[in-house]
Amino acid sequence: MTRIFPIALTATPAQVRCAPILLRGDLAGAFRTAAELGCAGLEVHLRYPSDVQAGRLKRWISDYGLAVPTIGTGMAATLDGLTLAHPDPAIRRQALERLRAHVDLAAEIGSAVTVGSVSGRLGLDEPQRSQRRAAALDALAELCRYAHACSVTILLEPLNRYECDYLNTVADVLNVAEEIGAPNLKLLADTFHMNIEETDIAAALAAAGPRLGHVHLADSNRQAPGRGHLDFTPVLASLARSGYRGFLSFEILPVPDPLTAAQQGIRTVQALSDILTAAQKGE
Repeated sequence: MTRIFPIALTATPAQVRCAPILLRGDLAGAFRTAAELGCAGLEVHLRYPSDVQAGRLKRWISDYGLAVPTIGTGMAATLDGLTLAHPDPAIRRQALERLRAHVDLAAEIGSAVTVGSVSGRLGLDEPQRSQRRAAALDALAELCRYAHACSVTILLEPLNRYECDYLNTVADVLNVAEEIGAPNLKLLADTFHMNIEETDIAAALAAAGPRLGHVHLADSNRQAPGRGHLDFTPVLASLARSGYRGFLSFEILPVPDPLTAAQQGIRTVQALSDILTAAQKGE
């Protein structure tokens, strides 16, 4: 059985509603499930870095032979209102400090850190938008400098227009990366958001080039690949052509249940990987 890309599931020790995270509550059980399904990693989402001890994470990583490709930080925004674009400088500082603590944990376990929802919104007032964007990018640059000193990669994720109003496309993130100039800032591409914002998902992924550090696979309805209307064939083909060898992670709703959703995603990726491998051999 050929698998071109390593696969990761998503998990959190929190009991959350509506979040596109597969496995919730029992983090040790999540590691076990990911290993039993033949995955190579488990993407861990935390509200606070202290929600799990680094020693336990390292033990589970060792016991189950899995990587933690990145630590999700979105609950800092969705539950606590902490964002890098907040108009209150004190809130921006709290967001930055929370992210720095995530970086400290990531450094201990060999993980990246995702910046998605915590990017925040700029609002409708044009003069304020410019100021808040500058403040957000200053905070992001500061975070990248701190992470670089810890040998940690920051993954900046473009979100759809209903969740963010200034980082919506791959091009938006590439422009920010160029502005900041941080060598450890990479792109996290999520096919759910890309389906809304990109005119051509495969072309956008190709344009990301070496900046592409992580990929979330989710169908058009935020469910497992194969349960919506997205065609993942050109998506995986584009990643294969560009030489991407990072993780494909299922940041999806646990519908109809976590195990079935994970299995559906894995089957879809496996089937497409087999097709791509056969096509490569036929060339």
